[in-house]
Formats: sequence, C-alpha cells, structure tokens
Amino acid sequence: GPVWRTGFEKFLEKYLLWSSYAPEEKSVMLAYASIYGHTENAANILAAKLWERGVRVRMYDTSVTPASYIVSDAFRCSHLVLASSSYNAGIFVTMENLVHDIVNHNLQGRKIAVIENGSWAVTSGKLIRELLSKLKNTQFIGENITVRSALKEDQLSVLDALADEIAADIKG
Repeated sequence: GPVWRTGFEKFLEKYLLWSSYAPEEKSVMLAYASIYGHTENAANILAAKLWERGVRVRMYDTSVTPASYIVSDAFRCSHLVLASSSYNAGIFVTMENLVHDIVNHNLQGRKIAVIENGSWAVTSGKLIRELLSKLKNTQFIGENITVRSALKEDQLSVLDALADEIAADIKG
C-alpha cells in the first residue's frame, strides 16, 4: 500500500475525530420520508426557517438518496431532524431503513428532532425515538412534532420554535 511521508497529522486528526463520534460541523442533517408530499413540505419549511437563522442544512429524501450518503452526513452534522410519514402503523419503509442504518452504525452524541405525519395512526415518531434512544449520548430536541396529513397554518409557529431552539443550540 501507499506510504505517507507527509501530512500524516491530518489523517490522525480525522481518525481521532471519527473514532470519538464527534460531529465535524455544527449543522443539521434533515432527512424526510414522504408519501403524498406533505411531510416533504413540512421538512422544506423547517429547512428554510433554519437557513434564515444562519444554520447550514443538508437535506435528503430517503426515497431517492442512498442511505450511505445520508448516514455519512449524520456523522458529519451535530444535529439531526428526521421527518417521516406513518405507514401501516409503523415508519415509512425508507425512513425505517435509514434509522436502522444509523443505529447499526452506532452513531453517538447527536441532538435529534422528530417530525411525524399521518392521518389516524400516527406512530412513526414514537417508533423512531424508541430506535434512536438506544444510541449513547443521544438527546432529543423537544417533543415530536405531529402533522395530521398536511401542515396547518397554526403549526408554523411550532416549526419556528424548533428552528429557534436548534439555531440557538448550534450558535451557542
């Protein structure tokens, strides 16, 4: 294999960072799984609100983006927001796969917010929290935000409050 004669300290820095599970940057990885577009809409609104507050956001649709890309940014970012539709009294399949990947990679020390959506049996948020609560040093930001089918005008203030809390934590 190759022999590195210079710049070895950069490799060592990365190894120490990655082995400690410390995030590389104070930013948000926002992943969503949407069936009819309403969960995506809520995620887009939150992303815009975070961006307005000066927070860098990396946003992914779990239905089209390979989980490996999303997991790598989950390691890179200090905060995660997972937004998912409920599906058959569970988590929408692509989000469920992502959450299992995050747990299987043993991601640690992140602050996580959860947005759940559904018409009657809204269960995705509770199930996502249960799975991610197994991870060391995981802190959840507030309670789950529940969207019933589509985001209502009066729920914008809830997204504002979440964006304020995340931005304050990142900038603090």
